[in-house]
Amino acid sequence: MIPSLLAMVLFAVSSVSARRSVGIFGPATANFFRQILAVLLLVAFVLMMGSGFSGPSLSWFLWSGVVGYGLGDAGVFLALPRLGSRLTSLMTQCLAAPIGALLEWAWRGQVPTGVQLVAGCTILAGVFLALAPQRGSAWAGVEWKSGVWFGLLAALGQSGGAVLSRQGFELARLAGEQAHPMTVTLQRALAGLVVGGLWYGAARLRSGPVPLRPALLKGRGWLLANALAGPTLGVACYQWALARHPVSQVLPVVAMVPLAVIPLAYWLEQERPTRRSLIGGVLAVAGVVGLARYS
Repeated sequence: MIPSLLAMVLFAVSSVSARRSVGIFGPATANFFRQILAVLLLVAFVLMMGSGFSGPSLSWFLWSGVVGYGLGDAGVFLALPRLGSRLTSLMTQCLAAPIGALLEWAWRGQVPTGVQLVAGCTILAGVFLALAPQRGSAWAGVEWKSGVWFGLLAALGQSGGAVLSRQGFELARLAGEQAHPMTVTLQRALAGLVVGGLWYGAARLRSGPVPLRPALLKGRGWLLANALAGPTLGVACYQWALARHPVSQVLPVVAMVPLAVIPLAYWLEQERPTRRSLIGGVLAVAGVVGLARYS
């Protein structure tokens, strides 16, 4: 479970830095520029340790990138300014786990055990308890409703991309090949960059020329942190986990990302965790312990 836990921590850092980046650059620009940075970083890694761009799994990993990296991340960056990082990560990670398990069960016949299902549900319940809005919160309005749809797109993208990656790793295993996580991450990033580039181009055509120099001077650090922690190292650990474990075991652990955001938000934004969030954190950690013990 180490790869899943590493991915969870890195995705939490990415979530906080992504919210800052979106506030400075806007969703389409922040997403596109961090994708470019991620591809450049991944090329450097793959040149040192990767395994090339061939084999029976290539098309599966490319489609995984289109679905997860392209459409899923677009949903995240569109939901962030509408819902905030807490609710966006809650929707994306918590919904991705059961959706991914259902997709894997329906398509690949990968049935989780009863104990694994209980552990996964415990994690999701803890995350929801910690991060669901308090009673009386504003749950209406066009912005919130569109944010919910974008959050659903993000969850579908993440879970669908994960299942496609698992299929790619399985084909590589059957062919006697070793799909390196860094190489897979680069393949997915390149496919996702196509989607991100189309979105960025459409946004620029609609809004007209926008001066980027002031934004780059202000937000280059957040952009680099987002690119490094999310689509580079975070996704590499995520693919490493998927190469070793079923989606139904990986996604519930990654669903703890919103809980890992709590101390980061306290440090960077002085947002104090509530008692309910701490109780939910303990419950989710107990689920992770159970999942790790019986996997």
